[in-house]
Amino acid sequence: MLRRLALDIGPLRDSRPFRNVFIARTVSVFGIGMLAVAVPVQVYDLTGSTVQVGAVSAAEGFALLVGFLWGGVLADRQDRRRLMLRARTASGIAFALLALNAFLPSPSSAALYALATWDGLATGVAVTALLAATPALVGPDKLVAAGALNALTVRLGSMLSPALGGLVVSAFGVGWNYAAAAAGTLGTLGLLTSLPKLEPARGDETDAHPLKSIGGGLRFVASHRVVGSLMLLGLLFMVAGGVPVLMPAFAERGLDGGPTTVGLLYAAPACGAVLASVTSGWAGSVKAPGLALLAASVTGFVALACTGLARHPALAVAILFGYGFAASVEEILRYGLIQSHTPDSHLGRVNSLWAAQETGGSAIGSLGAGALGRAMPPGPAIVVYGTVSAVLALALAVTLTTLRTATLAPAAEPER
Repeated sequence: MLRRLALDIGPLRDSRPFRNVFIARTVSVFGIGMLAVAVPVQVYDLTGSTVQVGAVSAAEGFALLVGFLWGGVLADRQDRRRLMLRARTASGIAFALLALNAFLPSPSSAALYALATWDGLATGVAVTALLAATPALVGPDKLVAAGALNALTVRLGSMLSPALGGLVVSAFGVGWNYAAAAAGTLGTLGLLTSLPKLEPARGDETDAHPLKSIGGGLRFVASHRVVGSLMLLGLLFMVAGGVPVLMPAFAERGLDGGPTTVGLLYAAPACGAVLASVTSGWAGSVKAPGLALLAASVTGFVALACTGLARHPALAVAILFGYGFAASVEEILRYGLIQSHTPDSHLGRVNSLWAAQETGGSAIGSLGAGALGRAMPPGPAIVVYGTVSAVLALALAVTLTTLRTATLAPAAEPER
């Protein structure tokens, strides 16, 4: 039982190229987390304006979204290995220039905007190229395991890298934070250089205008029953991801807690997701991954709704831990199914749309949750948000027959 539950590290053990990419991605995740702390701190120190802090974060977020879409087009046209190398080099240079700017007697706030935007664009391209390259680095039977390993890296990075960045800034200053991120990023280029060529399969829109190529990716997603259904369900999860906006008010008015309670509420889903990743060994051999994914979706949203009914911090934290666990199971299975059912000629654009969906969906969800929180108390708002999401997920489970019966070994011709 323990062997069946334990995280499958087969992709790391059996594929040296995937192992190299995994290490480079881990370093990248920590670099991004450290940047997410250092840039707002430095902008606020220079300007004293929260508006400026929000503006630089928005500029970086918009550049990241553009990088995802642009990177998707490039990843379906160019050698994905070379694309990753160029994008990671650009990120490393951006970190180095941020460090140089920070060490100046009078750092430039305009340079902060420009370099944060530059890094967001390069990161978007690199992430898309990596996602598109993964199926070629591991066998089709290891895609779910690769997804679980990537998810674990992201979860641990989101938990640990901001704290690490805060410690470095407090002890040494923002300049050394940027310098450490630059050294780590540029130091992984050797790992990526050793990868084999990763040329994408050529499709009908390989040489089309970039906007037409993105449109072709959208048409594929809309026409493919499995991939389209997965994107629809993923959008529902991303929109529901706006609930954390309600947590500070819920901690104060529903749980009679303070900042410590808020921190625990934010950390609980990430901890549940980490546990789901390290016990995901079963996911690669499940016979009905589509059905398991839908069950995890409904279960997660029901747990989210129950959170709003909790009246003790410990209970709310426990329920959110369960929500994070279910959401991570859904994410891991969704990754494996998307990679399995997408032809190589479309992997770049489909993965770029998935990454853009996560970024945009969370922003939309935050706006929706914030508006709902103004109309009613935070506890009932969470109940409504979770209940509506659970009902929609259940409706998708009932109507999406193709997704319920989807497997990780699709037919040679994608079903539309």
